Amino acid sequence: MKIALTTQPEMRLLLTIKKIINNPWIGIVVSLAVIIPSLYKILDDVTIFRFEYILLAISFPIYIRSLKKIFNEILDNTDDFND
Repeated sequence: MKIALTTQPEMRLLLTIKKIINNPWIGIVVSLAVIIPSLYKILDDVTIFRFEYILLAISFPIYIRSLKKIFNEILDNTDDFND
């Protein structure tokens, strides 16, 4: 029986999707693409409850988490240069 050392095409697709999801820069771009239009519609008339409030409540924590991940990577890399 032979063990395949090459990755299957399905696995490459899965690995690529995982890299995209775990990339904090993608998280920032996507969350800003949702936050900015939502704020534009919300600020048009604040007194009406809209679907954009829910989108804002979901996308804002994604934005904060992505920024935290980027800043943690920056701080971890600056420690390496000081040695």
